[in-house]
Amino acid sequence: MSLLGWGKCRLFTKDLDAEGAKWKEWPTPVENSTVLETTKGDKREAKIEGGENEDVRYSKSTYALNTNLRAAKGRKKPIADSDGIISHNYAVAVQPEDPEAVGIMIDKSKPSVADTFSTEEGAIWEYAFDALKPDEGDQVKLGVITVAEEGGVISDITITEVEEGD
Repeated sequence: MSLLGWGKCRLFTKDLDAEGAKWKEWPTPVENSTVLETTKGDKREAKIEGGENEDVRYSKSTYALNTNLRAAKGRKKPIADSDGIISHNYAVAVQPEDPEAVGIMIDKSKPSVADTFSTEEGAIWEYAFDALKPDEGDQVKLGVITVAEEGGVISDITITEVEEGD
């Protein structure tokens, strides 16, 4: 068992715009390519004479989960696109190697994909899931990802969020 949510992850997506869509597990991503990028919200300062701040306010941060997948023989893209544009919104979850460690879930995102190629790595699909404001809660949730499987089929994925401090 691990204390941290690192190592070989499992990645899951669910099409939010297709009726009856189920969670789908992806092939193992390229090593160290699954990263949550955070862009801190804009800072506004209310200055007074002398240059000190009377108050400071931040707008909300934005997030993008990025992951790369090799275009191996016989492998299909996990999400269909047209020149990188994906028309549907998706939920995405990342479960760490230790399923009891902290992973992440984005309830609603707009994915996109870029096709890349090098002779060192071969063809790679670079996916980005830009987090959107869900119906309720925060854009990104941290917690233990639980994958419910019945007969080898994923029936649901839930998150037990990390408790917040005072």
